[in-house]
Amino acid sequence: MRRRWPLAAAGVGLAATAGTVVALSQVGRRWRTDTNAVAAAGRTVPHDIVDHFVAVDDGGHIHAVERGEGPPIVLVHGVTLGVATWAPQLRALADAGHRVIAIGQRGHGRSTAGEGGYSLERLADDLAQVLDALDVRHGVLVGHSMGGMVSQLLAVRRSADFHRHVAALVLVATTAGPIVTGPRSAFVPFFLSGASRGLRQAERRGRGILPHDAVGPYAARVCFGANPSAVDLELTRSMLKAMSPSAVSGLLPGLLAFDLSRQITTIDVPTSVVVGTRDVLTPPRLARAMAAAIPASRLVVLEGCGHMVMLERAEELDRLLAEVSAEAAAAS
Repeated sequence: MRRRWPLAAAGVGLAATAGTVVALSQVGRRWRTDTNAVAAAGRTVPHDIVDHFVAVDDGGHIHAVERGEGPPIVLVHGVTLGVATWAPQLRALADAGHRVIAIGQRGHGRSTAGEGGYSLERLADDLAQVLDALDVRHGVLVGHSMGGMVSQLLAVRRSADFHRHVAALVLVATTAGPIVTGPRSAFVPFFLSGASRGLRQAERRGRGILPHDAVGPYAARVCFGANPSAVDLELTRSMLKAMSPSAVSGLLPGLLAFDLSRQITTIDVPTSVVVGTRDVLTPPRLARAMAAAIPASRLVVLEGCGHMVMLERAEELDRLLAEVSAEAAAAS
């Protein structure tokens, strides 16, 4: 009789897991749409972009897309995302007279890593080399989430390169200090160990970073604030699904250990810190800390917005970036 207990427990566990997946699939359908709807909503990279593939010094290749002419605005996406994150900006800002460049970070989309791996310092080196290769001068550098961390690293670690290319900085839904603080930080090593094992297994089995397709809509939903559109959720879900597990495994340690909270006081270009009140990934307290530490900075708070500012509040962000670009051009 006792031998049956483990089998019975395993059966209950499998049934519960299967039931959860079925429930997620059914409820998540209201958040799903198709690629035609995503394209119709303008959430795809425009067909007339120019592709660049920049060879960086560790053997990697960084993909960037460019559209438009005028004062440069450079866009750097967050972890598990890609250049398509900036589809609204590639359309609206380029049409409004800006040279808009969206950079795909290594391990994302068509950008490949070299021997240097996935440290955030390495990503900052990539950014410097792409800005140099594309001859960006007096630009506005816009970093979202992990892209904001990389942009700060460029400003702090490679100040001469930063000033050669950047006249103004916009930090969107990001942080300068640790994401996990207090007693919870003691669990970070255990989380990293377990996540690394799981991601390696997923890579060996040819799977993505999500354990099941039904989880995708929910993982995307966490990134948004109030009332996200189905097309924005689908775009985010598709990028999550395409992400390499090995790249995420390589990036996680740097993301969780990131702390430039003391060094960002040296950032001396006009800086805008943008955050949504419903951002649960990089909440407003982190943005307030950045704005307080960076001398020439202003804080922009978007009511009801979540982590995906460039999609949720595309028009508001576009207006802000155009204003920052005009101010930078006048100052230059």
